[in-house]
Amino acid sequence: MKDRVQLARPYILRGTSRPHSHIIAVGGGKGGVGKSFLSSSLAISLARQGAKVLLCDLDFGAANVHTYLNEPIPTIGISDFLKSEDKPISDFVVGTQISNLFLLSCADDKFNGFDLDPVSKSRIMAQLYRLNFDYIVLDLSAGTHESTLDFFLLAETPIVALTPEPVSIENAYKFMKAAFYRRLKRFERQLELKTLISDLMENKERVGIKSPKDLLDAIELHADDNGQRLRDLMQTFSFHFVVNQARTHQDYQLGLSIQSVARRYFGVKSEYLGHLEYDNAVWQCLRKQTHVLLDAPQSQTYGLLFNIIR
Repeated sequence: MKDRVQLARPYILRGTSRPHSHIIAVGGGKGGVGKSFLSSSLAISLARQGAKVLLCDLDFGAANVHTYLNEPIPTIGISDFLKSEDKPISDFVVGTQISNLFLLSCADDKFNGFDLDPVSKSRIMAQLYRLNFDYIVLDLSAGTHESTLDFFLLAETPIVALTPEPVSIENAYKFMKAAFYRRLKRFERQLELKTLISDLMENKERVGIKSPKDLLDAIELHADDNGQRLRDLMQTFSFHFVVNQARTHQDYQLGLSIQSVARRYFGVKSEYLGHLEYDNAVWQCLRKQTHVLLDAPQSQTYGLLFNIIR
């Protein structure tokens, strides 16, 4: 059924591998912007269109996406996978009451905030990369911790969720900037650009570097072929935006403004997927520990979500 849900795949350089599933990650610069609501909404909507979907809760220490599905805390999950030595992560996926929708959670007391070591993170990422679903939706923790950024960068469709509040907008830019530099760091040693990048950043005022795009331009100018290769690698990544709790026409247009600024500031592809209007039915359903798409299918949220994922 994947052909019924047209989420654009970014350009991947020849020779690089692709995940077995289309991975969507929902991140953001702060809590309270609706990441879990958006990720669960996307997962439910995709599953209802016939796609096989895994909703993966990666908010270590504060996982709660199961409550959006009116599901109990899973009895098995990621911490059990990490304790095992030979079992695949698929053994710790559980079903839900929603047809085609499955859940992988870290919702237990075995995680202490961001207490995830690099080896554990790599194990989880490698296993997610090999799972066979139509879509895997990652619900990420707030902020710019390295684990959060790495899971965000794993996705083919990385989504930044924000609300039309000044603090949320500012933190969204901080999150995108952190993700940009985290991705840049992946390639600087491989392309032997670490020394050059350090020198440019130490002299950024003299060189005229005022944005991440300026840095890419300067690297390309001074590094010849490897500078162009770095730009090509960075261009395989793109930001996507969803504005949540929009109330006015100005709020609806906010995503287009952020899209334009992001393209100029980062020099990478950026796409505004759409907005979700403020809807009383959402919080009323959440208080009942159910999802608006399950309890109030007549809600305007359903139609807006369909526009975002089609």
